[in-house]
Amino acid sequence: MKKIYILLAVAFAFVSCHDGFLDKKPLDKLNEDAVFNSDALAEAYVNALYTVLPDPYQEGNVGCISDEGYFRYGGTSTRYIASGYMDPDNVMYIKEGGQAHNTRTTILNIWNRTYEWIYRMNYFLTYIEEKGSAMTEDAKNRLTGEVLFLRAWSYFLLIQRYAGVPIITKPHALDSDFTVTRAKFDDCVDFILKDLDDAYALLPEKDKTAKGRINKDVVLALKSRLTLVAASLQFNDPTKPEGGIFNGEYDHDGKWQRALDAAQAIVDRADIDGAYALDDTYDGIWKDVNSPEIIWAKYFVATSDADDNYTKKAQLLYTVEYYNGWEAFHPTQAAQIDFEMKNGKKWFEDGSGYDATHPYKDRDPRFYYCIAAPFYPYGSTTKDGTYKEEPLLLYYQYDDMTKDDFLVANKEEEPGYTSKAKNTASGNHGGLELYKWYIPTSYISESQTGSLLYPWFRLAEMYLNLAEAALEMGDETTCRTYINKIRQRPDVMMPDVTETGENLRDRLINERRVELYAETFRYFDLRRWKLADFYENVPLASAKTMVLKNGTQMDTIYRVARLYDESKNNTNYYWPNTPAAATYHYSGYTTDPRYDKPIEYVITYKWLGKEYKIDYGDCILNQNPTPRYFPESGRNYLMPIPRNEITKSGKNLVQNPGYPGNN
Repeated sequence: MKKIYILLAVAFAFVSCHDGFLDKKPLDKLNEDAVFNSDALAEAYVNALYTVLPDPYQEGNVGCISDEGYFRYGGTSTRYIASGYMDPDNVMYIKEGGQAHNTRTTILNIWNRTYEWIYRMNYFLTYIEEKGSAMTEDAKNRLTGEVLFLRAWSYFLLIQRYAGVPIITKPHALDSDFTVTRAKFDDCVDFILKDLDDAYALLPEKDKTAKGRINKDVVLALKSRLTLVAASLQFNDPTKPEGGIFNGEYDHDGKWQRALDAAQAIVDRADIDGAYALDDTYDGIWKDVNSPEIIWAKYFVATSDADDNYTKKAQLLYTVEYYNGWEAFHPTQAAQIDFEMKNGKKWFEDGSGYDATHPYKDRDPRFYYCIAAPFYPYGSTTKDGTYKEEPLLLYYQYDDMTKDDFLVANKEEEPGYTSKAKNTASGNHGGLELYKWYIPTSYISESQTGSLLYPWFRLAEMYLNLAEAALEMGDETTCRTYINKIRQRPDVMMPDVTETGENLRDRLINERRVELYAETFRYFDLRRWKLADFYENVPLASAKTMVLKNGTQMDTIYRVARLYDESKNNTNYYWPNTPAAATYHYSGYTTDPRYDKPIEYVITYKWLGKEYKIDYGDCILNQNPTPRYFPESGRNYLMPIPRNEITKSGKNLVQNPGYPGNN
C-alpha cells in the first residue's frame, strides 16, 4: 500500500515542475513502468493532465483584459496588457526574469506551461504506442482517448493565442535537437483535428462517462470551437490569402462549411438525441452540477485548505462578497451598454423606455444575473447558514447621510435624479460588481468558495457557433432560430431577433457578448472578428452613484455613460478633472501616436444600421493609472512568444508581428 501511495505521488509530480518545454528530462524507467501498466496509476497520471489550463476563477481574469471588466490590482497581470504595452519580456513571469505576476496568470501567457503538459501527454502516448501496456483494454482505450483530446485542447489553446506553433509529438531525450520551428496555422489545425478524430474513436459515450471526464461529445464541442476560430477573419483573411504561420490559407466557404458541420454535429446531440438542453434558468450553468446544458465542466469541492492560486483564490471573482478590499473583476460601463432593455432595444435607441433616473431598470434579465447594480437586492449567507437579502450599497453618500437614513428613506422607491452633486475623489470602486458565478445561498470565505462548477463547454455556445456559421453560409433563418432559442430561455424571454443582413450580424455579436459574459470568450471573439481595435479602445470607464442630502431633499446622481448632447459642449461633467486632462502614458512607448493625447471619451457606436454617440464624460475615467488602449499596429491580436522561449530555440522561433524581434 505504501508503494502505491508513493507511485501516485510520482504521477502527480510529473506535472509539478515549471520549466520550459525545451528543458525536460526523461522519466525514471522504474516509475514509468509502474504507472503506465496500472489502471489506477495511469488514471492518476491522466487526471493531473486535466489541469493543463487553469479555470478562470482567479485573479488576473482574462475578462479584465477585454472591454468586459477591470482588475484594480492587475498591474502585473491584466492592466499592462489592456493598456497595450505587452511585449516578449514583460509577459514572462517574475520567476523567469520577466515582470508578469507568478500566480495571476490571466491564462494568456500559457506557452511554457502548455508545452510542459504536452511533453507529459506525449510521454504517455509514446509509451503506450511503443511498449504497450498491461492496463485493461477499456482503461487503455479510454485514457489514450482522453490524452489525445487533452493534447488537441492544448494545441488549440496555443494557436488561439499565438497562431502557428511548433508541433511536437514525441518526448525528447537529452540529446534531442531543440531547433524547433513554428508550423503553418492550417497544419496545426489539421493536426488538432486528427487528434480529435482519433480520440473520438477511443472515448466512451456520454452516458458511460463519469461526470467531468472527457467523452465523445466533448470532442465534438472542441471541434466546433476550433473550426469556428479557424474560419474567422483573424485566421481566414481574404487580404492574406496565401496563408502561413500567422493565418490560414483563405477559403471562406470551405472553412465556414467545416465549422457549420462541426457545430451541427454537437447541436444534433441536443436537438435530435436529447442528450442536452438549455437550462431553464440562466444561473443553472454555475449553480446546478446536473444542469442539462453542460457538455464538459470543471467541478469544485466546497472547501479547500490548499495554499495555491487555483483553489484558495477562486472566490475572488465574487466581488459582491470580497475580503478587505480584495476583488478581481469590476464590470465596465462598456459592458453594461450592450445589455438590452427588456423590450429588446439598446437603452440609447428611440422607444427603449430608458429612464436616466433609473439607469439599470428594465434590462435583459441576464443583466441582473451577470452584474450587481446599486440598490438592487442581493443575497448572502453567513457562516452559521443564515441567509439574508438586502439592497446592494454601491454608492457614495454625502452631507451627513447615514446608511440607515438612506435605507429608511429609500424603502418605497429610489430617489430621483437632480443636478445637485458634489465633486469628490473617484476612488477605486468600479460602481458595478460581478454577480455571475456568485451563489448567494453558499457561505463564502477565504478557503471556501460557492462555485460548484465552471462550464468549459455548454449548449448555448454551440447554438451560437451554429448561428454564426449559418450566417456566414447565407442561412439567415437558421441563424435567427438559434439566437432566439437562447433568448427564449424561460427566465430570460427576450423578444425574438428578426433582423437580416449586417443588422443580423450585429445581433449575433451582441448575443455572444451578453450570453457568454465573463466566460473568457469576449477577449478571443474580438480578436477573431478583428474588432478589438474598436472595442478595446473604448474608455475604461467606471460608474459612480452619489447619494446626497439637501435639507429634507435626498437626491441620487448616476454618473454613467449617456447619449452625447452637443448643447452641453462637453463641460457639464461631475468629474472634477476635465476629460481633456486625461492622457495616454506608456512607459517605454514614447513614439506611440497617441502618447500624451487626450482620451477619446465620446465614442460612435454603430448598431442596426445607425450611429450613436455615447458620452463617457460623466463616468470615472481616471480609475486605471494607464488608460485602456489597443495599439494601432494591431500587434495585440496575437500574444508575443516569451523571449526566453525564443532564446532556448536558438532563435529559430519567429516572433509574432509587431513585437520586438528575435534578438
